[in-house]
Amino acid sequence: MASHDPATQANDDGRRGPGRPRDARRDTAILEATLAILQEQGYRGVTIESVAARAGVARPTIYRRWPSKPAMVVAALIASAELAIPVPDTGSSRRDLIAVQRHQVALMNSPDSRRITAGLVADLAHDPELADAYVTQYLAPRRETVWQVLQRGVDRGDLDADIDLAFAYDLLIGPLFMRAVVWGQPLAPDAAENTADVILAAFAARPTQSRT
Repeated sequence: MASHDPATQANDDGRRGPGRPRDARRDTAILEATLAILQEQGYRGVTIESVAARAGVARPTIYRRWPSKPAMVVAALIASAELAIPVPDTGSSRRDLIAVQRHQVALMNSPDSRRITAGLVADLAHDPELADAYVTQYLAPRRETVWQVLQRGVDRGDLDADIDLAFAYDLLIGPLFMRAVVWGQPLAPDAAENTADVILAAFAARPTQSRT
């Protein structure tokens, strides 16, 4: 029978002694490996085994952190700094919206990001766990971030107080998604300005009618 080094075994099976802190470097390695495989092979190409091999960890090390492949994939998306939406406060609603949209345009013009998004969307209908995690943990917080920018426009008096934030968000993202992901075409340099201006025109604050 082969002998086992206790320290090596602890590293391989993912267990740790009481009070021993989790190694954050392994979290990073796992998430980076997941994102890399997503970019190369899409969601279906991601497996716990392939991520473990690329990250240099054992499968139990991954399962101790995330209970499933969908949970791990969504965690990798959230952890990716380049996927985070900025929340600028430039003092101008138009400049704020343009900053948000320029980030979205750059993201969707990235072939890797476009490939990840297209692959995930295609698999949402077949993987309820992925759909739930993707919507609640990834999409919803990003939408909330954009809502903050829109609400700031309301507070400034640039946007109507009755604006439907969900619909406005769809109008901001929908054209970019259709052109980049569905049609596979690059977004124009002025796509950020054009989509921001549509929102400002469609939901402009209505003048208050004075009583006579």
